[in-house]
Amino acid sequence: MVPPGRHRALSGTHQIPGSTLTDRLMTSDELPANPSDSPPEMTATSDTVTGRRPWWRLLAALGTTAGLMYPLGRSIVIGMLSGRPETRFACLAAVGFVLVAILCINLAVRFRNRLGRVGVDGLVTGLWTLLGMGLLWFAAADRFGFLVAGPLFVVSTLPLIWLAWVPADLPAWRPRLWRAVRWLPLVALFPSLMSVQGLTGGAELLFGWRFAPRQDPGAQLQATSSGAPSAVEVIPRPEEDFPQYLGPQRTAVVASRPLATDWNAQPPRELWRREIGAGWSGFAIVGDFAFTQEQRGDQECVVCYALDDGREVWRHADAVRFESDMGGIGPRATPTWHDGSLYTVGGTGLLTCLDPQTGVQRWQVDLLKDNDGGAISHGMCGSPLVVGDQVIVSPTGMKRGCLASYDRSTGARLWQGGRHPASYGSPALVELCGVPQVLLITSKGIEGADLQTGLSLWNYTWTNDVRVNCSQPLVIDPAQGRVLMCTGYTTGSVLLEVRPGSDAAWEVREVWLARGLMKTKFTTAVEWEGSVYGLDDGILACLDLTTGKQRWKGGRYRHGQLLRTGDLLVIVAEDPGDVVLVRANPRRHEELGRIPALATMTWNNPALSGRRLLVRNNREAVCFELP
Repeated sequence: MVPPGRHRALSGTHQIPGSTLTDRLMTSDELPANPSDSPPEMTATSDTVTGRRPWWRLLAALGTTAGLMYPLGRSIVIGMLSGRPETRFACLAAVGFVLVAILCINLAVRFRNRLGRVGVDGLVTGLWTLLGMGLLWFAAADRFGFLVAGPLFVVSTLPLIWLAWVPADLPAWRPRLWRAVRWLPLVALFPSLMSVQGLTGGAELLFGWRFAPRQDPGAQLQATSSGAPSAVEVIPRPEEDFPQYLGPQRTAVVASRPLATDWNAQPPRELWRREIGAGWSGFAIVGDFAFTQEQRGDQECVVCYALDDGREVWRHADAVRFESDMGGIGPRATPTWHDGSLYTVGGTGLLTCLDPQTGVQRWQVDLLKDNDGGAISHGMCGSPLVVGDQVIVSPTGMKRGCLASYDRSTGARLWQGGRHPASYGSPALVELCGVPQVLLITSKGIEGADLQTGLSLWNYTWTNDVRVNCSQPLVIDPAQGRVLMCTGYTTGSVLLEVRPGSDAAWEVREVWLARGLMKTKFTTAVEWEGSVYGLDDGILACLDLTTGKQRWKGGRYRHGQLLRTGDLLVIVAEDPGDVVLVRANPRRHEELGRIPALATMTWNNPALSGRRLLVRNNREAVCFELP
């Protein structure tokens, strides 16, 4: 017969939710007389094994899991792009997994009743799904990346998160481990089905199916165009020509044009539009002809077009091809016309001299082989500079220096120079304090070199975490040696004063630093009446040149390109490639007109000859007559 007290104790235990076997077997004599005297873990309000739910540990584990999203995602994407993940982010992801495993020990047991059917596993899965889709919302450049790549990324990475959360329920660690291992093959789903087919200027990802044939703009042009030389007479018009990268002085400035500013009343007139090969080259315009570089299938081409109607006049082709997952297909540099010759640098480093009237090759040099160099991520980007009898180029990957000079008539190398490795800029001829020199941005900053020997006269370190500098430096005051350098990736701009010292060494002084301002990345800023205008991380901005302070920022054109004529800025937006007219107004952003031009991503520099504006991207070219 059961004593009354014991009967009540046994009955009472069945009314306590979440009670354990130990609770049920306790007699009334073993229960504390006063519930307040019971140990914390045995209180009636507890629904866990130990009673105290470690909220801080749950939050820390979930926070660390959330922090895994970026290093893990970046490791996967960079691994898909370059074949191996970045060591730093792979290590961060590994450390994060270990921290999650430590922080989450037995959390599923402790919070089982409080979280109900969702449980810790459901909470983690939901959090990871939300974070993964959120990351792709910002990182993907189009809806395909978000709606297709996003879910695949989440499904592929979930088994890794489940694996990290195995210690969350130590009593049931074996089935939890088996579940994670069973679904581990899903990790290969995302990289096997998806491929990263490029980046936008803002580093947004362009995803596509790995098994789908990749688009190769211009490949069909190789078969449809004969490329037979057709001799023409190229007659320069010095007052209107746009003979090289960024115009006559490589400053993205052309002589003031009497242009109408009301494009609603007088819109630009489209003269012609045509399909074009891939590449990020701009146009050089001389007389009635325009020259550019493009990739047509397996041929890297230099093509001459008639400025009036866009017909192909001649084409020179080399059996080489440059392609980068980050930057795309084709050559990057712009041809240079000088005194009856055309000079080009291809994506793989071929320096070629052509007859601009027929396209016939006069000489050619492989810059990388000739200078012990090596192509870097985006290929050879620097356009050739002609000074006197020299063609000066900036080969990438040189063991020493960043410059090389060649005889413009024969192609014989004259000297190698510079101090630091080249980046993605083009050499420019400038005069500072009365001394002519070659000005070039490098992977470490900026430097000036002697024209005759290539020896570095001075240098200044101003770079970013990825050591990528692309924007052309801007000489503000030649007499005082003032040079503005801008770069991207959160770094900003600096105004320097460069002067020869008493002992023949040059002195470099910072006039002002504008960290985080005028982050031009791979566009070039222009100066007008005491202000500098440029695309600061894709948004047009104006800085005061005296102080380096920002006057205004507005107008989202993304990572496009611009040039200036008088007080007007002609901007080609990145995507879509609209042509926009903006007044260089130091008080406010003043957009005057806009017309659609190119439908897809545009990084190529525009060219303006008289009233003829030429714009192109890696698919098509358009010529407008400005009003």
